[in-house]
Formats: sequence, C-alpha cells, structure tokens
Amino acid sequence: MCKTVEEMLNESEARGEARGELRLPMVTQICTEHSYKNARIRLVCQNDAEFLNVLMNCTAVLQVLNEVPTELQDWIDAINEWSHDDDEEDYIVFDENTPIGWLGVNGLLGENKKAYLKMAVFLPDYQGQGFGSFAIREVMCRLKRRGIKQIILYTDKDNYRAQACYKKCGFRIAESLVETMSNGKDVPRFKMETHWE
Repeated sequence: MCKTVEEMLNESEARGEARGELRLPMVTQICTEHSYKNARIRLVCQNDAEFLNVLMNCTAVLQVLNEVPTELQDWIDAINEWSHDDDEEDYIVFDENTPIGWLGVNGLLGENKKAYLKMAVFLPDYQGQGFGSFAIREVMCRLKRRGIKQIILYTDKDNYRAQACYKKCGFRIAESLVETMSNGKDVPRFKMETHWE
C-alpha cells in the first residue's frame, strides 16, 4: 500500500525528527509555456529520499515497473550519487506542495545531443490526470534549452497508460525489444523517441 505524505510526516515525527524536516524546498517551474493545475517540478535534493522510498515501494508502482523493493538508505545513496553526476538530472513533481512523482534523465553530457528519460513515475492517485505529460514537457523544455536534440525512453509494451502519455508529448515508437528487468522478468518493451531541431 502507498503511504500518503501525511503518513510520511507522522512517521518522521515518530522518529524524533522535527515535523518540518520532510517539508521540501521551494518548487520551481522554468518553462512558462507549460502549466497544469498547481503542478511544479524541481531538482531532487537529499530531503526527497523518504518520498522516493515510499513511491518506489508502492505495490502498484513495483508491479508496473517490474522493480524490486528498496530501502531508505538506497535512496539516500542514490541522491548523493546523482548530486555528483553532471550527466544526470532527477526531478520531483509536485501538486502544489505535495510530492507526487519522479522524473529522471541522463545522457546530458553526450556529444550526440541525446538524453534518456530513465524514469517517469507517479503515485497511483495522480496517474492519468495530466501531471505526467506536464512534467515530461517541462523537462523537455529544460533539455532543449541545454542543447539536447533528442530524448529516448523505454517502456513496457503493456504499459498503455504510459505510452499514451509519451505519445501526447511527441514520442513515437522506434523499436521493439525484450529486456530483463530488475525483478528478473524478461519483458517485451518499446524504445520510444522524440527529437527536434
């Protein structure tokens, strides 16, 4: 079962942390041509480890992404690694001040001007409402400003909701393949891409 942000705050308080410690820094939106409700994105920071742990241990998320459960320390370590990797950026997506999703891109330093959307995942209650397409378009805008000319992603063939979101953002299927996922399953997938001049 997925935890709410309120449950995460209560658990944080129960561990003796100040209730505000889970509160996240101000969120920003850079590309004003893309807006959706009260959605915002900002770069991941160390305070996001608990949210990412909750998000990526949600049963529905684990199933659709063919992932395996993780521990809080895994996310603390990941965020630390990301903060030292200029080739990668990770974003938390918010509905007002509530964290609802995570997007990650890498390949930012490649000479071929290609980036890879490595992750786009939302809490189940926020899926299918337009937050994903908003966040992807926002990240695409940021990547364009950095000189990136193409974005590539991989998604499961049976993840129709994600494919619809990606198509809405201009992605097209480029290839069909099978990949072994972290849970050990061999999964039919699509490589999808979009590009611009």
